[in-house]
Amino acid sequence: MRLAKKSKHSKPWKILKRKIAKLHQLIARQRLDWQFKLAYHLFSDVSVIFIEDLQIANLVRRCQAKLGGNGQFLPNGQSAKSGLNKSLQDAAFGQFVQILEYVAWKLGKRVIKVDPKGTSQHCWQCLSKVPKSLSERWHSCPECGQELDRDYNSALLIQKIGLLSTQEEDITSVKTAVMASLTEESRALP
Repeated sequence: MRLAKKSKHSKPWKILKRKIAKLHQLIARQRLDWQFKLAYHLFSDVSVIFIEDLQIANLVRRCQAKLGGNGQFLPNGQSAKSGLNKSLQDAAFGQFVQILEYVAWKLGKRVIKVDPKGTSQHCWQCLSKVPKSLSERWHSCPECGQELDRDYNSALLIQKIGLLSTQEEDITSVKTAVMASLTEESRALP
């Protein structure tokens, strides 16, 4: 039964509204419970977790409207993106990051956030820039010959930057990692 079908503020409307609110509360509590269990499980094996410092508000923002030459709106992919937006908000990724940080603090462990800018455009092994479009899913580095999936390359790069940030406090992005590797190389040269 739908709430919209009932006349507003009637007794059946109030009963149905209360039932719907209880269902939403149940789902929210189940999600929270699952996120806490997952956070504790992740920290059972490791002492540091590296994550991308994503701006969730930017991920779920609407696409900008595209106007044609005659003033009509052109397709901009918003209908496809709206499903992704709902999924991102339903998964409560921002809430999970907060829970992960809380559990890390409680257990005396660490969560290190890495700046996501350029993580898919650089090689994880040699840190050289390898520009690619969003549709390209394969990473091929001309410098070191590394060939692997684009997402896996990004994950390895995030891990490398995170490990560098545990040694030196100011490295939290690809840019600072590249600069640090260049200064290391210049020290190694005679």
